[in-house]
Amino acid sequence: MAKPYPGEWILRSMLWIPGQIDKMLAKGPETAADCVVLDLEDAVPAAEKATARGKIRQVLEAGLYKRKTVFVRINPIDTGLTLRDLDGVACGHLHGFVYPMTYTADDIKKFDAQLSLIENHLNLPKGHFSIVAVIETPLAVLNAYSIATASDRIVALIFGCEDYLADQVARHCENDVSLHTPRMMMTLAARAANVVPVDAAYIRVHDLDGLRAFATRARNLGMGGMAALTPAQIAVANEVYSPSAEEIVTAQAIVDAADVAEREGRGVVVVDNKFVSPPTLKASRSTIARLKATLAMEAFGRGEG
Repeated sequence: MAKPYPGEWILRSMLWIPGQIDKMLAKGPETAADCVVLDLEDAVPAAEKATARGKIRQVLEAGLYKRKTVFVRINPIDTGLTLRDLDGVACGHLHGFVYPMTYTADDIKKFDAQLSLIENHLNLPKGHFSIVAVIETPLAVLNAYSIATASDRIVALIFGCEDYLADQVARHCENDVSLHTPRMMMTLAARAANVVPVDAAYIRVHDLDGLRAFATRARNLGMGGMAALTPAQIAVANEVYSPSAEEIVTAQAIVDAADVAEREGRGVVVVDNKFVSPPTLKASRSTIARLKATLAMEAFGRGEG
């Protein structure tokens, strides 16, 4: 399914909603989340997975999420539930799937093949469904770039810090030091592959100051957004992962000055008595492009696109 707005993928906040809870499914479209992930995996008890599939299918076909970018997190292949999940929820109203516990590129290649079969069965164009791969083990961190480039369907990588810490026999600590290296490695891999790196959720759901600090550290590393566990976390995530008003003004001034210099045949750009280097201009153009994509995404959500 084509991204419903022009420009790059905007995934500042990805709100995760258990597929079996009616109240939360109904509330998802009303939130300011950039993307909603309807969950069939960890948040759904084994006895309720069939129910969750049915409820997700119902809200999708009812058009409840027609103004949201929406993915479904399925159960990985080794559970034996993947095909049941796909048969239960795959439809034209869905943008794609979040694939958990990705270990190697082969996991994504196999899942890609399954999606091709489903698309053919549903008479959907090949490539209709996108993939967001979850990087949540030490092995996955080491394989992040090959995972990110395993399929043209991949649009983002998400860091799953809780499973990573458990497998790494590590623990949360001050300033998220134990997460710095895997965050950095995944972000490097995602940016090199030209997909969006998305950070893990902040599990202290009522601590918004802690959330802001957690998100800011990840943003400084190059993350493009984060998972959100409750609607209360969305505003902070959207703010941290958006350029500030000052950054926008500065970026626009640099881009405008560069455009004038190009028209006048000048190779040197100066803004506020400072020489603008090519990397600075590149970063400024990226800021403006991201702003335009964000505005387009928000307009789509309001029904204006």
